[in-house]
Amino acid sequence: MVPVLRHQGIHETKKTMANITLDETLRPLWKLTYYCGILLDWCRPISENNHRFWKASRYLCIVMCSFLLVFVFTFELAQIFIGIESALNVHLVILNIVWCIPGMVGVLIQEQFLRHRREFLAFFKGWRRLEIEITKLNPHCIMCKSRRMHLVMYTIHGGLAIAGLISLGFEIFNRPDATYLLSYYKTIRDSVPLLLICFVHLAVICLTLFLLTLSDLVTSFTYYHAGLAVDCLENFARTVFARGFNTEDRLFITTLDDNNQSENACKSLTKSSSSSAEVRVSIQLIWARFDNIDQLINQANSLFGKFLVCSQGVSLFMITALLYSVFYYLGDALRLRSTVLILPYVMNFLGIGFRFISSMLISSQLHRSVGKFRMSLNYLLSQHWNQMSKQDRYLLRSFLSRLCTDSLVACPLGLYNITPSILLSIVGLVASYVIVLLQSK
Repeated sequence: MVPVLRHQGIHETKKTMANITLDETLRPLWKLTYYCGILLDWCRPISENNHRFWKASRYLCIVMCSFLLVFVFTFELAQIFIGIESALNVHLVILNIVWCIPGMVGVLIQEQFLRHRREFLAFFKGWRRLEIEITKLNPHCIMCKSRRMHLVMYTIHGGLAIAGLISLGFEIFNRPDATYLLSYYKTIRDSVPLLLICFVHLAVICLTLFLLTLSDLVTSFTYYHAGLAVDCLENFARTVFARGFNTEDRLFITTLDDNNQSENACKSLTKSSSSSAEVRVSIQLIWARFDNIDQLINQANSLFGKFLVCSQGVSLFMITALLYSVFYYLGDALRLRSTVLILPYVMNFLGIGFRFISSMLISSQLHRSVGKFRMSLNYLLSQHWNQMSKQDRYLLRSFLSRLCTDSLVACPLGLYNITPSILLSIVGLVASYVIVLLQSK
């Protein structure tokens, strides 16, 4: 029986509107991996009352999935050498490599999820604790209000994956003697129905696509919710300054400064010591919560970085190879007035391209939120400079210095920062490789 984990701290803090936590965002993926027997528990613990039969069935499904991935990967790896030896051009070599990658990546991702299962559970447990702390800090701030974006992402990913699998099925039936297929050998082709061979290949590709999508969405949604947590801290900072300092006093102090009045007159109009202490404590709380977010993001960069680097590296190679294949067969498709040749490559290019771009944009939400948070603190410091005590100014300037020198950003394995501008570099890289491959034709 799957347990229902209720975040009582969050729901008690906000009664009028439910706060969508990271657990609730990832719940569809968790349920899919749980009921399909693809992975063990990774973000939510399994109930201890779970029946032994279901546990054994789940372990059996995981072993069967792993065996299928290893079997197809071993076959494809052996077929690469045959394909390279018999290939007449570079394109055929690339196709053999493209069909070999799914099994390898699937085995790697599944192994990492199973081996680091306890680390995943500890990370998401710490993240749940952080969400409760931030929500209690600012009860009027809802980090995530709607599931619409999450459901749209899951629907588009599922639709593009199904379309890509159907087009690959047509590709297998049109070229059953390709070196990267089990039907390449005449003995297997004559004894085993082509439909069953197609099912085996598509099952491996479907499982690999799901694992790639899982690694992308888990990582990107984690960074996305971290950005929402930073936005919540920004709203709390604005609330603290609006409550601690009066706008009329600030305007009057500005008038006194314009009239060259003494500094003592300005100091006499500052808030009481209790208000100053409240602002100081609030800044310290914001700093402490931000450090907690930073600590979890550093842990996520290390824990999820392997998945993200592997997934994005494979996606870049697949996008380049599929785009090259589209241009390679485009002339023949126009001459024959048929889309059969390029349809599998176009559909899978759209699916992988959408997953790659959406993952980068969602992950870059953290970079945008931190930049917005830094700008808001600079604005608040400049607007309330005369009203703040010297100690409060020093504390806020120290926090701003910490934001500028050690910016919080998604950085898988410390290799590269995920920002919106990185997409331009990737587009240029893919275009360069495609042009080089087309020249080799």
